[in-house]
Amino acid sequence: MQYTSAYQNMTDKALWNLAVKGDKKALSVLYKKHYELLLNFGLKYIADEELVKDCIQDIFVRFCTSSNLSQTDYVRSYLLTSLKHSISDKLSALKITEGLDAHLFDLKIEDSALEVLFKNNDEELRIGKQLMDAYKKLPDNQREAIYLRYVKGLSYKEIAAFLDITPQSSMNLVSRALSGLRSRMSLEDYLLALALFFS
Repeated sequence: MQYTSAYQNMTDKALWNLAVKGDKKALSVLYKKHYELLLNFGLKYIADEELVKDCIQDIFVRFCTSSNLSQTDYVRSYLLTSLKHSISDKLSALKITEGLDAHLFDLKIEDSALEVLFKNNDEELRIGKQLMDAYKKLPDNQREAIYLRYVKGLSYKEIAAFLDITPQSSMNLVSRALSGLRSRMSLEDYLLALALFFS
């Protein structure tokens, strides 16, 4: 189904404000716009694509049938938080004993993927592998912050809304994560990694 460019050109906040007023078309546009983000994010917690897809469907069905959607300035954070809760609820309902936090939050980039990405540049391949090794040694919350900030492009305010912390705390968390990467790499390699992966 094609939607007018008026909907497609709206900001997330404008679309959400329409959804709060009962506009299902706005929700549909948000669904299509952020489906890949939500799917990829859910798969960082549990490697069950069908379960994650079900949870994405569940949250949007709930949004469509709700007569009292919450206002938010940070739509992506709201969607990610809703998905995280939905996955946690589904795991509990399935009587999986370990909670969501027990699942390792990871980028899951294998060496073979890095080799494809940098097949013509041994130096960049070496830096990529070193960066992933350093990343895997960070605490879960720091890996999550790096992922949200640099892979998914969320602002510090969006990260704060998602993690239920202050924007300053989200900045501090990302800063600690970068410091953790720095401590595990030489200065030269760290600066090259920043240029390659975080620019």
